[in-house]
Amino acid sequence: MEDEGDEVMLVSLEILQEPYLNLNNNIEIRIVDNDFMVSDWGIPTNPTFGTVTSTQPEAYYDSLNALSDVALRQAIQDIIANPALVRAQTYADVITILKEADQNPANSNQVWLVYTEQGRAKLDFQTTSSSEGKWNREHCFPKSRAGYFNIEADEIADGVNVYWTTNADSLRHGNSDAHALRAADGPENSARGNLHYGQYTGPSGNLGSFKGDVARSVLYLDIRYNGLEIVNGYPEVVGQLGDLATLLNWHRNDPPDDYEMNRNNVVYTWQFNRNPFVDYPDLVEYLWGTHIGEIWTQPMNLNEANTLDFNLYPNPTDKSFTISGIDSPFQVELFTYDGRLITTFNATGTTTFNTNFTDGIYFIKIVSKGKTMLKKLVIK
Repeated sequence: MEDEGDEVMLVSLEILQEPYLNLNNNIEIRIVDNDFMVSDWGIPTNPTFGTVTSTQPEAYYDSLNALSDVALRQAIQDIIANPALVRAQTYADVITILKEADQNPANSNQVWLVYTEQGRAKLDFQTTSSSEGKWNREHCFPKSRAGYFNIEADEIADGVNVYWTTNADSLRHGNSDAHALRAADGPENSARGNLHYGQYTGPSGNLGSFKGDVARSVLYLDIRYNGLEIVNGYPEVVGQLGDLATLLNWHRNDPPDDYEMNRNNVVYTWQFNRNPFVDYPDLVEYLWGTHIGEIWTQPMNLNEANTLDFNLYPNPTDKSFTISGIDSPFQVELFTYDGRLITTFNATGTTTFNTNFTDGIYFIKIVSKGKTMLKKLVIK
């Protein structure tokens, strides 16, 4: 069967003969296509790593090697804001981009909503003033805080091959930069408003699967556009967004997964630039974190640079589990399914852990030598 996508059928009645009365007409009926596709990678709340690889061109980041601090920052901007290559699309085009970039890995007829962590039909894009049950475009860096704006041409969806030339000073183009726009539940988008991250942490009960994603989105904007800056605290200065300390924590605790890498690949086909902090998460530490001022060197293997593989068995388990396959000392963090940290400990070599936790789904996060991997653990 072919996935043709969900459709809406309009039922219209013409002239009726007596004694029939036309009480209802022009009725819309949703036809749900059950032949949707499921991706090889997981949804953000049940992530996978290493299945989707970066489509960065050969030597894309080579100019960053052996640079640090201001020079490193400038070299990144020279890549992702290169006016000879990078393209800006319209705000209307972003709808099309998000339908592919934010596609639900579990259902190709849906988008994945950033804060509420759920799928929603692509057909349910908000087109009226009512946002209930609809999705729309969320600016991770709110428009009112960034200072970018719409123009009339922004309302024209003219496709991938019609675009504006853009550069580091083209701040208005941040309005439609898909690296920092997300499919979001309409009411939740309104609830976030223009709150800084840290002030806003998502709806009640969220698992936090969006936190690293939005952190890397706004840090990308900091480099991409002159006039935007991620700072500590909650400033009221146009062009500034907080809270940097919160966002660094989110970045470290929610590393890029396959969903985010696929998203980076999709946006690249439209804008001809990438989010470097998805391809190389450790770059964040060299610009804002623990390695400021140190020289950055591009790892030889992208997958090895970003993720850490390990064995976790038995899984499911009833009382104990073993971690193996890591050559260097590592830190273990165990989280509940709703994102609460239960315990943290250090280990070396093959290690078995006894558990007295209640039955349920947990997440094991392993950190070693700057590399991270997250796996699901089932206790029953």
